[in-house]
Amino acid sequence: MRWLVGPAIASLVGAFLVVRIFDYIVAGVSTGKTGGAGVSAARAGLFVATWTAIIAGSGMRGFSARVRQLRQKTRSANKLLDTRR
Repeated sequence: MRWLVGPAIASLVGAFLVVRIFDYIVAGVSTGKTGGAGVSAARAGLFVATWTAIIAGSGMRGFSARVRQLRQKTRSANKLLDTRR
């Protein structure tokens, strides 16, 4: 379960941080109103996009590491088979 829990928590924290920064910027730009349907939709979209980007990046790093390990094992097996011929 480590492969699921770690990236999920990291993406959750990252998405909350990005939304907080967005809220800080929007509160600084707006003149008293900090809400609205457009801002709420933007916050939700930003949260989902950030969550997805972090999860996808984490998954691709894990996939790349597995591919590297497989290639290394294949190389060593080929070397072993070549020496036996």
